This record gives sequence, structure tokens and C-alpha cells, in this order.
Amino acid sequence: MSSTTQVRDTHFDNARLSEIGIEVLSLHELRNRVRADRLAEPERVDFLIVLMISQGSGEHLIDFRSVRLVPGSAVVVRPGQVQQWRMHAGLQGLLLLVDTRLAQLAASALANPAFQLLQVDEWPATFALSEDDQCDGEALARVLERQLNRDRVDDVSASLARELFLSLMVLLSRAARVAAPARTTQERLFQRLQRDLDASVRTRPTVADIARRLRVSPSTLSRVCRLRAGVSAKELIDRRTALEAQRLLVHTGATTTSIGEELGFSEPTNFLKFFKRVVGMTPDSFRRTWRPVA
Repeated sequence: MSSTTQVRDTHFDNARLSEIGIEVLSLHELRNRVRADRLAEPERVDFLIVLMISQGSGEHLIDFRSVRLVPGSAVVVRPGQVQQWRMHAGLQGLLLLVDTRLAQLAASALANPAFQLLQVDEWPATFALSEDDQCDGEALARVLERQLNRDRVDDVSASLARELFLSLMVLLSRAARVAAPARTTQERLFQRLQRDLDASVRTRPTVADIARRLRVSPSTLSRVCRLRAGVSAKELIDRRTALEAQRLLVHTGATTTSIGEELGFSEPTNFLKFFKRVVGMTPDSFRRTWRPVA
């Protein structure tokens, strides 16, 4: 019988730091805090994770895509994504956990224009840090960690922690921009489309629906999709819908019928045909491929 383990929703969970919305911990601390079998389970996070690797190797699975972990690599997991740890022995690094709602509010309250330069949404999923950036990033993260680990995080410590957080993010942003140069107007529209899809995928949006919300014509949307992704807007929507179905198939015990209903398909057969057309196999076959059998 197939495993019925549900995907675990993981929230920013540190009562002492909840008002700051930032936490730093090492992979060593993470392994001490969470059992290895639990780390290997899929989890959907509702906060931003930035991982900086200093030693060892491994891989990280983000929405069915494997990211290689090597010294000097930075990895970004965004809110809503499903991740799985595959840590090899000796893998070391630092994790920056960010409750984006509180962290953005705090940074905005500082009236610091540097925050507007971060453009975290434009960072690639993984990018390389130079030796200097790796060294400086770890140093900033360690000082930030010490401020957050004080017995009492008073207003002064909280203010200093936010400034250190912002400095670290600006440093990382510089490296991310080298990997992903500044975006054109078309690229920004494509990014807005992706954000809209993330929010509306379970409503079976049409090209016209999204174009109306983004205040562009359907033809403009399709043209940008072909330039950026090599497919039409309709095909891009189908791919994103299929990804959501894949997440539900692998990370929940929901039936194929209920998943189809959740994604807006009125008939189970329509969902089956759709999934096979986009993914190349049936939902049950995909689930057996990605989930262990108990």
C-alpha cells in the first residue's frame, strides 16, 4: 500500500524571535534539532530560506529539482516551495530563515533604500559565492547569530540584528545578480505572471484571466512566455498546474479524484487526460515513481 504521509507544512517557529522574523542556525544545529528521518521528509515552507555551504557536499530537492550543494554555493528556497534534505556526512553551512512578512516590514521601517535593491524574487534558486563573499557572508551571519542568541533581544539588539540582516542580504544580492543579470521589462512581466500563477493555480486560471489581472493583452502574455520559456502562456499555465498536481500526488495521500477537484477539474477523466498529456504518464504512475511503497 502506498504511503499516506502528508506533506508537512513548516512555519517560522521561534517564539523568542517571532517579532524580528529572522533566525540563523548552522546545519550542525539543524541536525541536532531535527531527526534525520524527519529532515528527509518533504516539507512545504512558508518562509524564505537562504543556505550558504562552507564544507562537504550533498544535494537539496526543491519541487522535484535537485540542487547540488558544494562549498561556496548559495541556495534559495522560497515560501510555498516543497523541499527535501539529502545531506551527506560532513556537509556544513549556515541557514538564514526569514519570515518575509515581518522582515520586509522591519526593513521598510528602517527607511533604508538598500532594501529596495535586494529584489529577492529575482534571485536564482542557486548561485555561487566568491571566496571573499563567502567569507564576508559567513562573518555577517555569525555576528547576526550572536545578536539573535542573546538571553534577551532588546530594542537595541533587534535594531542591530535587522541592520546586519540587511547587510547580509545586500551582499548576497550582489552575487545573485552576477548569476542573474538585471531583468528587462519583458522579464519582469514574466516574473509577475509566475507570481500570479503561484497564487491562482488551484482556480484553473485562463490566459485571459491572468492577462486581465496583469493589465496586458493575452497576445502580449503569450509572446513574453515564448521568449522567456519557449512555450505559449496556455502551456505555461498547464505546466504550473501539473507541478501543483505533482506536489499533491507525492506529498499528500489525497486520491487522484480529489486532487483533480482541488485543481478545478470538473471530471476525473479530464484531469487524467490533462496530467498524462503534460507529464507523460498517469498520476498513479507518477506517484509510484516518486513515493516509496510501504
